[in-house]
Amino acid sequence: MAKRKTVLITTLTLVIVALVFSGCCGKQASIKDASKAYKSGDYKTAAEIFIPEARKGNAEALVNLAFMYYCGLHVERDYLKAYEYYLQAAKKNNVTAQFSLGTMYENGEGVAKNLSEAYFWYLLAENQNDSDARKLRREAEQVLDSPTVKEIRRRVEEWKPAK
Repeated sequence: MAKRKTVLITTLTLVIVALVFSGCCGKQASIKDASKAYKSGDYKTAAEIFIPEARKGNAEALVNLAFMYYCGLHVERDYLKAYEYYLQAAKKNNVTAQFSLGTMYENGEGVAKNLSEAYFWYLLAENQNDSDARKLRREAEQVLDSPTVKEIRRRVEEWKPAK
């Protein structure tokens, strides 16, 4: 009986030492780990890390989760959820999210088709030097009337990102 107890204690000690040195205890996965998993196509792992980070308001996690919902990567395609995540990230001044909202509004994906709203988000993204947003904003401007463009430009000037 004493020998069994010694073997058990030794085994438990080795397991604890292995866990401590392997870094599994107390080490939380980071956005960097999620991005690495995402880039390698391990969307399940990426989502498991991005979701709690998104709940904390991390813009990178929000925009990546939005894209996952938009494309249906490890989650069921859901344009409404994609829109909601993009909107949260866009409000934090994430240029990718702003551009993506513009395309969702232009194409009516997850939201009603609305070229004025698309223009708004494209203009915000363009103000952060997004050349694709510049191109699409110019195209939208050709269709919108002058008072609408003026009003949207006023909205953009007054726009303040969330913290």
